[in-house]
Amino acid sequence: MRPQRRLRLMEDESGSTLVEFVMLTVLVLIPVIYLILGVAAVQSAAYASLGASDQAAKMYVLGGEDLGAGERSARSQAAASAALADFGISPDQARITMSCPSGGCEDDGDVVAFTVQVQVPVPLVPEIGSWRSTLVTVSATSAQVRAG
Repeated sequence: MRPQRRLRLMEDESGSTLVEFVMLTVLVLIPVIYLILGVAAVQSAAYASLGASDQAAKMYVLGGEDLGAGERSARSQAAASAALADFGISPDQARITMSCPSGGCEDDGDVVAFTVQVQVPVPLVPEIGSWRSTLVTVSATSAQVRAG
């Protein structure tokens, strides 16, 4: 091939580097950012569910001897809701359940366990009516021994 023809071919491709850069940025960078948003949402929900279950179990066990089971349970639910709110998780995204593996929760030595399940929505996908997109459900359980 003659040098003049090669030079003309190189001149015809001027400006293509900018177009290639923009296209690769759109095709690669945007999905990577979306992936990072998804991972951050899952990690935040994991930390929130762990903190909420831990706080709920501690509030129930250390709630005080003069309080009834209903009031201790309500205080535990409030503590878990506050911990979830610190991470920006709304109450309708989470489900808080209490269980007593030994059968009772009121005697000394009974184990009280709280499980918090958080539904992590898909980032940047809005709710449509009653339909909610869920990326994953994260749960954490914390148990405490009731002492007198």
